[in-house]
Amino acid sequence: MKIVFLTDIHGGYIAPIVGDLVIEKETPDSFHQTDLHLTLQDKDVTELVLTGMQTEVCVDTTCRRAYSLGYKVNLVGDAHSTWNSNTLKANQIIEYHNTVLRLFANVVDSESVL
Repeated sequence: MKIVFLTDIHGGYIAPIVGDLVIEKETPDSFHQTDLHLTLQDKDVTELVLTGMQTEVCVDTTCRRAYSLGYKVNLVGDAHSTWNSNTLKANQIIEYHNTVLRLFANVVDSESVL
């Protein structure tokens, strides 16, 4: 099952396809004020593969929340991204989070989940 989170369709370049489950979210936590947890429970999903945009915000928050809810989380370490901040380059932010989030997830590479 693939889940697509939408806050904006990005000018039509990124869009769900038939069969994708679409969940709209308005906070960094994909579980907060969404039906995600109930939907996953209804489908007996216990393991997640996590990718996404803005490592230090949405990816971090969702990873920790999924772990707290009891999911086995697989964070795809080379399939989440961010921008440079005032103090760190994007690759430093990603590397740091891949290290820290090992407390909450198995960090895997994209080849292992394709």
